[in-house]
Amino acid sequence: MIGSLLVLPIVVYVVSYIPWAVSTAGGPQLFPGWPPGHTGQTLADLTNAMYLYHNELRATHPASSPFWAWPFDLKPVWFYASSFAGNTSAAIYDNGNLVTWWLEIPAIAFVAWQAFKRSSLALGLITVGFILQWVPWMPIDRATFQYHYYTSLPFLVIALAYFLAELWHGASRRTWLLARVSAAAVVIGPGLLWAFKGPLCDYVRVNAANPGSGACVDSTPGDLLVTVQAAGLGLVMIVAAVLLIAQLLRLRHGGSDRQLAGIVGTAIGAVVAVLAVRIFLPATPLIDQAGFSTAPIAIVILAILVPIAWVVLTARDARRFVAGAISAATVFFIVLYPNIAALPLPASLFNAYQGILPTWLYPFQFPDNTDAAASALPLFSAIPLATAAMLTILCVVVGYSAWSGRIPRRRDGGGGDS
Repeated sequence: MIGSLLVLPIVVYVVSYIPWAVSTAGGPQLFPGWPPGHTGQTLADLTNAMYLYHNELRATHPASSPFWAWPFDLKPVWFYASSFAGNTSAAIYDNGNLVTWWLEIPAIAFVAWQAFKRSSLALGLITVGFILQWVPWMPIDRATFQYHYYTSLPFLVIALAYFLAELWHGASRRTWLLARVSAAAVVIGPGLLWAFKGPLCDYVRVNAANPGSGACVDSTPGDLLVTVQAAGLGLVMIVAAVLLIAQLLRLRHGGSDRQLAGIVGTAIGAVVAVLAVRIFLPATPLIDQAGFSTAPIAIVILAILVPIAWVVLTARDARRFVAGAISAATVFFIVLYPNIAALPLPASLFNAYQGILPTWLYPFQFPDNTDAAASALPLFSAIPLATAAMLTILCVVVGYSAWSGRIPRRRDGGGGDS
């Protein structure tokens, strides 16, 4: 464990800088005196300079977000945006898949508990890997971004896969309940965020980052512009939601493969209908109303999502539940793929994904720390060393707990659980 989590990473880190050290004659040094004849900056100096830069950085950014917002996918970052011929535009927006990201929260908690309960070194490694990637960001007071969470995602995806596999092969009643409650919360999550946008804005202190933010003002609501095309899209979504709810309700009482195929057909039909609306209906204004609040829209969204969430919450077949979760994640990925791959779309549509969560809107911003650093905090000072010590102790405790739990089984001669 020490070799994997401490020695090997340091070796890889040092070796990766060999090209940097040998790139220029008489230039930087990996260590003092090596390469021979080099007199420039050492790797230790470079590492400390990188640390001090981040420690003292006080820049602000409208797409920044704190570490606690990352698991909830609250504030993605624009990586790229451009316009093209034919009134099309493309973007790369680093939003995560809401289905997988939100389900990964209970999944990693389940894996952490099972690492202890089942004395599993494998699950302990997943837990430690996630903690080592995410926890060190907690004391960071500079502007941070959601992409800093990316190194945690491999461990979270593995945790989610394990969680779903547990359900597939027969989970305990408590695990099954955790899965259903979590999935129901995922279903109604966007509607709840829109409905409680005001308290969320107050908690985040959006106005401190963006005074008078249009993302949080309902007392002076903005204008509502609904085009013929947008109305057609809304109608398609409502019809698809009603059909889906009816099919799910029938499926609860025992369904056939034909009914499952009908659900898939409804999803495919909705996609085809959306494309048809985009092609054949004009973008001429249908409703243009000044002073409109988002609260009625949030109520409509919840009215659609709550019945679906109830079906999920009262699910009886774990394997169909798992199939549904994977299907939902796949559909979400397909729908948002253009904003992952910079696929050109009609200019009026390419940033429509912004409306999925209120926090995805540009005016919804998290405040950044602009206080000057009190003093230059060396890399090998009390706080960084204490953080490293805490993480080391955590790794040792998790590893030892899993290892020691196996000793009685080995002494008993193993068996089916060994």
